[in-house]
Amino acid sequence: MADGTRSRVRRRRLAAGRNRLGALPDDVLHHTLTYLSVTEAASAAALSSSWRYLWRSYPLVLEDKGIPAPARDALVPRVLADHPGRFRSVILYDCRLASLNRELPGWPRLLVDKSTQQLLLAHHDWTVIQPDSARLLPADILRCGSLQVLSLDFWTFSADLSRRADISLPQLQILTLTRIVVSDRDLECLIAACPVLESLRLTLNSPKHVRLRSKSLRCALVGLSKVEEFAVVDTPLLQRLYLFQQINGGAVRIACVPNLRVLGYLDTRTHKLQIGDSVIRPDTMASARTVVPSVEILALALNLGISEEVKILASFLRCFPNVETLHIESAPHKPPVTSSEPSGEHHARFYQEVSQVDCLRAHAKKMVIHDFRGDQNEFEFIKFIAKNAEELQFFLVIVSDEGILSSADKVKEIKDELQYVQFRTGISAVLRELPKAGIPYRLKRAADLAINDPFQC
Repeated sequence: MADGTRSRVRRRRLAAGRNRLGALPDDVLHHTLTYLSVTEAASAAALSSSWRYLWRSYPLVLEDKGIPAPARDALVPRVLADHPGRFRSVILYDCRLASLNRELPGWPRLLVDKSTQQLLLAHHDWTVIQPDSARLLPADILRCGSLQVLSLDFWTFSADLSRRADISLPQLQILTLTRIVVSDRDLECLIAACPVLESLRLTLNSPKHVRLRSKSLRCALVGLSKVEEFAVVDTPLLQRLYLFQQINGGAVRIACVPNLRVLGYLDTRTHKLQIGDSVIRPDTMASARTVVPSVEILALALNLGISEEVKILASFLRCFPNVETLHIESAPHKPPVTSSEPSGEHHARFYQEVSQVDCLRAHAKKMVIHDFRGDQNEFEFIKFIAKNAEELQFFLVIVSDEGILSSADKVKEIKDELQYVQFRTGISAVLRELPKAGIPYRLKRAADLAINDPFQC
């Protein structure tokens, strides 16, 4: 019986009053199945012949999070082997490589043959020490030409990816690599082999030198790594570069980024900023070779009580003359700073003598200070901004430190002192008490280009 005839017969029977849910159109029921775990969907298929038909005809959506651990070893391979249609999404947070290889030896090739669109492969317990050979990424994963979204966590790349025949990812748009052992060159080759890649996230990976070259990339998130050099070499469409929780900081080199609009967090202590061939130092002045005019939203992290950091802050700001929204994360560094100690001064003299910074004087319309603690150094910075920012329309101070939030007296003290700050443009500082958002939430916002300002709480 043809699919259309079978569907019409089923609807006539259901219209007689047997099952109103089943009388819905197939595409609606198909969509409903995607919200069920694989065990729930399988149970629905076992109880109803009509749902069984839908289960087998619809592209597979498999997520192992809803499968009880004891049954996972056997059920995941069986679902992959038994489903006759295409695979839309395969999400394995607990990818048990040994059981997959044993129960379904050809599972990587099956993902290719079934035109998988979204794939996530992660090891559940990545804290257990394993030899690299126990987590070698099957070569076929990088030959799945139908993939649009690929997330890999705790794998080792074994192939020489410099040979393009080893990679075929012509439709890949989103790539996430976490705790991956891969050489500097192979990572560069992998990115280059994704001609329509739009979003890239790199977290805790092995390369010490990362160079981004991509004609299609629009968003890059890089963090929690020991990268010694991160270079944006040739990314003409890149709009957003989000740096988070860098372990050792390292060099950040920005070259060809004509459309870069959002950048942060640059850390004044640990990041060595380089624009083109020019290394930015405390005495660096703005020139055609040291500016990135496209950046409109900038986020910086610094300790306002450290003289060296305040000085490099001014140099960083000179590199981005057209910034309209500036975020400052004000918090003592962790681990504590050891290379330089607070000067004990409040830097008022430095703020008075510092050369004019174009983005602060003539462009900045909105400023946000995160993790405000009420230190005198922070208030000196606010006074400097209030005196020099000619276009400022909104100034927000966010108190998110738990110690301050728990002290109503301290919060009131900050509010009272902010009232005495007089801004050149006639505005007043706004104080908000907000808990600091977690990293997963912040990264989700950063990856969403529909969100104009990913640093805004």
